[in-house]
Amino acid sequence: MRQLLQQFNEEITLRGYSERTRNSYRYAINQLYKYFGQPLDTISDKQLEMYFRYLNLEKHHCRATLKLHLNGIHFLFEHVLHRSFTISVCLPKRKEKLPQLLTQQDISAVIYYCKTNKHRAMVALCYGCGLRVSELTHVKVSDIDGQRQLLKVCQGKGAKDRLVIISPVLLQFMRQYWQQYHPDTWLFGSRWHGVIYPIHESTFRKGLTCAAKKAGITKPCSPHSLRHAYATHQLQAGMPLNQLQQQLGHQSIQSTERYLHWSPELGHQGTDLLANLGGGLSWQHPII
Repeated sequence: MRQLLQQFNEEITLRGYSERTRNSYRYAINQLYKYFGQPLDTISDKQLEMYFRYLNLEKHHCRATLKLHLNGIHFLFEHVLHRSFTISVCLPKRKEKLPQLLTQQDISAVIYYCKTNKHRAMVALCYGCGLRVSELTHVKVSDIDGQRQLLKVCQGKGAKDRLVIISPVLLQFMRQYWQQYHPDTWLFGSRWHGVIYPIHESTFRKGLTCAAKKAGITKPCSPHSLRHAYATHQLQAGMPLNQLQQQLGHQSIQSTERYLHWSPELGHQGTDLLANLGGGLSWQHPII
């Protein structure tokens, strides 16, 4: 198993996959080995199909989690074991639910109830630039261009760099943060045995959850909730969809268009059809 994982790590590195993907795939492989307790190259297609039925029916994994396991195991069989992978997996239907979007008042309350100014700055930057949590925790001081009012997001999702606009108010807020904490390399660092590392994502999540609870917010409040709120509020303010796509770092415009589905009042170009009925619409129905 150790040699197999070493080969797996080499193949992941060769293809330039992110560390998050590496860890997710490795977890899926370890779970498969733990379930069968036999060399992975001896597992049959029938066993794999049985395993995914187990994950679905007994573990009750959602569609996204099942696809993660499927992708990880597929990578192992195709690129490490060099074996065909043609199993039939039934995935549960995707549930389409409208999210409970945070309002600007909610964001303001969360920032107010943060325990430290450091957490306030993190919430403000995450919301103010629509960052993913992994992008937020890996911002460097040198990534902020105060003169051009831009933030460089280095190696975001898909291993792509992008430039994000920082508003003047947010830029001033970040300057106040720097004057208090004087970060050197990582904007939001954490010291461990004398070495400064990027702050862990869980630290930010816990602080955000605590602040939301104190603010009395019952809606889901996660780093991605801040990103959703940024996108929705920018559309409401009139930001063009293609510019929002660039700001969020979406590869496909379809990923950005979902915010229009969540807020159908945005960009509404229709007319009031009932107003065109004239005298045909009346609260008092004629007596027949």
